[in-house]
Amino acid sequence: MEESRSAVDLGEDIWHVINNLVGSIPVLCGTPTSLLTISKLLQESPSSLLALRLTSRSYKVYVDPVLNRRLELSYEGREINSAEQNVQRLLDPSDDLLLHVQDLVISYPKPSTISARQKKRRNGFLLGYLESVIDRLHRLKSFSWTIRWPIPEAIIAKLENGWPDAILNMYAHDLPITGTRSLYSPLLRSLSFCLPITEDTFREPRKLEQRSKLPELREALLRSPSLRKLDVKFVDRIFLIGYEKSSGIIASPHLLHLPLQPGDRLPPLQELVLSGPPETYEFTLEHCQLWKNCMDWSHLRRLDLGISCPQYFFEQLGDRLTSLTALSMGVRIGARDSTPWTKEGPLACDSVLSIGTFLGSILRLEELTITSFHSCTVDFFHEIFDKHSSLRKFYYHMSTHRSGTTFASTSRVLVLDMLPFTLPELRELTIDFPLVRGRWPEEHTNTLAKLFRLDTLKVFVELDGRASVFAAKHVVNPGHHTPPFKFEAAEKVATDLFKSFFAHNPYACLTSLEVFFLRVWCDGEQHRHEMKSTIRIKRLQRDDAPSPLDGGFVVDSDNGWMTMGRGNTDPFKSSVREENL
Repeated sequence: MEESRSAVDLGEDIWHVINNLVGSIPVLCGTPTSLLTISKLLQESPSSLLALRLTSRSYKVYVDPVLNRRLELSYEGREINSAEQNVQRLLDPSDDLLLHVQDLVISYPKPSTISARQKKRRNGFLLGYLESVIDRLHRLKSFSWTIRWPIPEAIIAKLENGWPDAILNMYAHDLPITGTRSLYSPLLRSLSFCLPITEDTFREPRKLEQRSKLPELREALLRSPSLRKLDVKFVDRIFLIGYEKSSGIIASPHLLHLPLQPGDRLPPLQELVLSGPPETYEFTLEHCQLWKNCMDWSHLRRLDLGISCPQYFFEQLGDRLTSLTALSMGVRIGARDSTPWTKEGPLACDSVLSIGTFLGSILRLEELTITSFHSCTVDFFHEIFDKHSSLRKFYYHMSTHRSGTTFASTSRVLVLDMLPFTLPELRELTIDFPLVRGRWPEEHTNTLAKLFRLDTLKVFVELDGRASVFAAKHVVNPGHHTPPFKFEAAEKVATDLFKSFFAHNPYACLTSLEVFFLRVWCDGEQHRHEMKSTIRIKRLQRDDAPSPLDGGFVVDSDNGWMTMGRGNTDPFKSSVREENL
């Protein structure tokens, strides 16, 4: 009896969480409202959903379809055995898992990280079991492939013949394009592509186009009319660990773009990402004029230009982006007609005015990410916020690193002061805080607290080598030892910031706060090193939870400094991209 009572009590507690998430819930499972609630709970609190499943057989019946809607089969580390167990379940006709899986994800480690035995098991799975699994599934809606080698021809044939309405998502890293059958499949809807670049010299510009994969990518796009998302990342190969040297790589970060030709017809993309070092993808006037006529831009909803600021793109295509709701870009002011080989990068905007004109030409943005390398004026932000008062997500990063120059932080203060009055619909904010003489800027806390409708807040605090309340002074030494992170001080400013929202307004909507503390320094060889430590605060969602002012929240944190690696040159931007794209 005691065990049964505990289960019932647990179920009631979980339904309190569910009730708070969606509202009043019918007693009977299976109604549209309760199924929507279970889906919401999967996003908000997966552990609670797993606990709910164990409370009764009835709950299990309705939780399993939501819990198993997406299934990932991974052959990496500890996931190998789990993947094989799930395959066995999918091959068992009496197992209900076959009825629930709608999104199937296949992922593998890099070839160099698996043993010969694992490789044999992987190949056996690819050539045998996976074909049978695809045949046996009942409701397949999407198939995602996140590996470095092509999908076997037999599996593509199974998908196209057995699931002609399914969506194929390809996450290809350094994948050879020529002869890759899956890139021409009518099922292909999403293609994420990684193009490594080398630190080669710029002595052979005529060979750049021949040695890149962009001409091959153009051919694939011309034969992929169903593609709706294209994500191309240009990555510096010296930062990629585990990648093998191969032919056909990009030899320079400049003079690179799709070699479009008059008459080309590209698929009507809904999402486009072109990211990498500034101005890696060269938006020349001629190229932008060609691309304008090669694609129907009216379908594009999300555009990510990384930290680039291409003026010719803005001028030629600004009035074509009639459906755009999410934009990510840099604010970089440079010589418009500079040669492609300048260190500043080619074709950046020549004034803030041209950027404002472009943003003003977009009808209605709901999400905006700006990485600024230039101190902007009050008028610049007023123009953006007046035009796009509908913004629900805003990410603003004022870079302090550009050719060794440190910019003033005036723009941050201007933006913070405007937000409570200009963006009434804002629900999610990501912004960086500059320390004031090594201390937390209390005035920023007071300003942010006025955003009582804000649901999610992320704050980035960059610590340089100087001493602060969060870490002692960093001294470059052979072992690159970083002074310990002062967790108590960091937790205090984070909790004070969280509680300030409710002190300002008891009905504040804030449910999640993350404060990222970044330590950045250069060693004796001028290599940039980055570490971070994060404080996470979540508001308790139970109906009977106390007010945040009375401790109604939980705090989680990293255990000291976490190494970010040399390849991550912009942790702020990486965090934003992982979340949104």
